[in-house]
Amino acid sequence: MRDAWILTTDADLAGDTAAAVQELGFTPRRASSNGAGRPRADDGGAERLPGVVIVVAAPGEPVPAQVCEQLREQEGLDAVPVLLALGEEHLRAVPDATIVHELIVRPYTAAELGTRIQRARAKLGGADPDEAVRIGTLELNFATYQVTIAERPVDFTYMEYELLKFLLTNPRRVFSREALLSAVWGYDYYGGARTVDVHIRRVRAKLGQEHASRVKTVRGVGYRFEG
Repeated sequence: MRDAWILTTDADLAGDTAAAVQELGFTPRRASSNGAGRPRADDGGAERLPGVVIVVAAPGEPVPAQVCEQLREQEGLDAVPVLLALGEEHLRAVPDATIVHELIVRPYTAAELGTRIQRARAKLGGADPDEAVRIGTLELNFATYQVTIAERPVDFTYMEYELLKFLLTNPRRVFSREALLSAVWGYDYYGGARTVDVHIRRVRAKLGQEHASRVKTVRGVGYRFEG
């Protein structure tokens, strides 16, 4: 089995992540960084490179951006996918999504984590024109930014595509309008929460009768995607 390094200060989250990666066939190993030195496995097994590194941001703590940067720059880890697992409260504070290969929002299933690891590996190997996610007749191609329904292309604007992609790749999770603004448009976007509602209406209209109902409204909270 390949190792999965798990870096977090939260013991409960470390245990949950360990269980998920073990289900995926990895051997979980706690790793750490003192903030200045290079991240490493706690048992000192430096000769054995991991198959994946998962950095888990603990509740109430800032996003560990420095650790992520150290991992991306560490010799020997350049071919290892690095994932950052966040709580919704961290979405506004991610300084730059490119500090890792993939972001994933807690809570998540082992299956979803496995999909993100595969996507991260594909990015390391270069853009794959066949990399896509499919739900029924709906397909999003991550390399070409194209949406097709029943193999027929549907014209989405860039932000409509990004909104649909974010919801679709975080299925069954409810996001507030503010969280969607931060994650999709960026923290400083001036349009306000109404922008999200407008784009949701446009996305539903373009998804058509077969798929529009997958984008659910959670009254008083926000939106979620049902796969």
